Formats: sequence, C-alpha cells, structure tokens
Amino acid sequence: MNRSGQLYILSILFVVVMIMVATYEKAIDISIDSQFLPVSSSFFSEKPIRYFGVVSRYSPREIYEGYQPIMDYLSQNTSFYFELKLCDSYLGTATQLGEGDVSVAALGSLIYISKKNTLALDVILQPLNKSGKSTNRIMFVTQNNMELNSLEDLRGKRIVLPSKESLTGHWAPIYIQEKTGLVQDDFEIVHYASHHTTVAELVLQNKFDVGVIKEPVAEMAKEKGLKVFHIAPPLPTSPIVISSKTDLQLKDEIIAAFTSIDVNQSGMIKILENWDEEFSHGFQKAIDEDYNITISVLNAIKKAQN
Repeated sequence: MNRSGQLYILSILFVVVMIMVATYEKAIDISIDSQFLPVSSSFFSEKPIRYFGVVSRYSPREIYEGYQPIMDYLSQNTSFYFELKLCDSYLGTATQLGEGDVSVAALGSLIYISKKNTLALDVILQPLNKSGKSTNRIMFVTQNNMELNSLEDLRGKRIVLPSKESLTGHWAPIYIQEKTGLVQDDFEIVHYASHHTTVAELVLQNKFDVGVIKEPVAEMAKEKGLKVFHIAPPLPTSPIVISSKTDLQLKDEIIAAFTSIDVNQSGMIKILENWDEEFSHGFQKAIDEDYNITISVLNAIKKAQN
C-alpha cells in the first residue's frame, strides 16, 4: 500500500475513534444543567442544615432536577438550608423521618397511615393537582395497539402494579375485584414494580399488558405510546410529613412557604416549571381525615390477612 493509502486509512480510523470518544463521553455524562444546580450553601452559611426525605422514584439525575429547585425555594423562604436525602423505599424514608435523620419527607399515604403511630409521624401538607384539588386519578394504561377497552378485558392479562408500599399497589386489586369479580388467579401474572414510572416503562417494553399508575405519570406515558383505557376514582395525593423530632419552627415555616405559593403569579409560574410535576401546582394544609380512603384500604388489607 502506498503512503497516500496509508494516510487515508489513518484519517478514517482517527474519525472513528473521535466519534467513539464523543459518544462514550455523552453516555457517561452525569452533569447537571446549570439551571438545576443548587443555590450555593455559602449564601446560607448562617442557616442550619435540615434534610428533606425523598423516595428515589426516578433516576438520581431526574430526582435531583425535579427536587433540587424545591430545596432552593425552601432554603430561600425559611430560616433553614435544605438538602435532599434519598432512599430507595417509602419505609426507608419513613424510618429516617421517625429517627430524626430527616426533618420532613414526601411519603406515600399508605406508609404514612400504617407507620403514623409507631414512628410518631404527622401529616402537614397535601400537594394539589393541576385542577387545584388534593387528589390524583388512577389510570389503567396499555399500549396503543392493544385491544383493551374495559376492566372486563383484564382476564388472562399480564398486569403490573406499583410497589406494595404504595396506596395504588394495594388498592388496585381491591378495586378490580369490586368492579369485575376478578381475583389474582384470573390473570396470567400480577407483578409489583418499584415505582409508577417503572410500571409505565414495563408496559412500554411490552413486558406486561396493563399498568396501573397515577395521572401525572400517565400523562407523560401517553406521549411515549401508551393509552388510558380506564380511569378509576381519585385517590389522595402523597402527603408531606414530619415527625415528633421535627422542631415546630421548621414545621411552621415549611407550611407557610408552601401554602403561600400562588400558581397564577407569573414569577412563580416560571419557578414551578422546574419542580417535580406532583409538587408544581401548589399545596394545602392536611389532616389525617384527608386520608380516610387510605385508612379504609389499610383496614381491608388487615382483614384479608386475618
């Protein structure tokens, strides 16, 4: 091979290597866009640090991008500097809260009600949906090309539900049985996934025929190719919870900061655009009676176990 031929091959190899390097760097990139970077703690050097417990429902990057702006808002509007503390389960986050490792947490309502007394927990706030109500509709989803039109079509199907720690995961089988008489043995398989987003992903991957998820996740899933074929009655939104170890000043300031959010104010609308979808429509104060349906589901679970 002459010299020009060798140079040509070397140039091709160089281009291929550069493409591979660029692709690899992009694949392993875990950097955060500047708009999601936390407000530096140096701005709040006089403020004591407090931890906000969150369940890792999405990837660490997605959790960070959805919740760090909320931490910044609390740090700017209270006497404390807030940092995220992630855990891989609702029970883990509830335990961290009860033990004082975190001062406040976003929990599922079922884990809150079931551990309220043993961990000395107390609900303080409910997120609102885009209609200004403290509920989320529960939706049954499937792929667009699947011939499913009602709950009666579920017999023999592969169903995936959210975690057994979640209200939806426990409530859905009860609801299906009440509406159709179908029980677990009537399905090909009933599987529990870690989180609502995981449920949607498994249906999109055709690993299951049907998924049961709450409305905010269903809205995102529809853009990726899922359809909603049944909408169930609404369930209460996931509460913001403190424990007996949370100081009263922090409790009062968090309530004030969240309930003062005006979702119609132009400046606030811009801020909320970067918040996790479930927290981006405002809040209202909450009491245990707001979760009576959760109590009913928990009682049904206990009855079935006896």
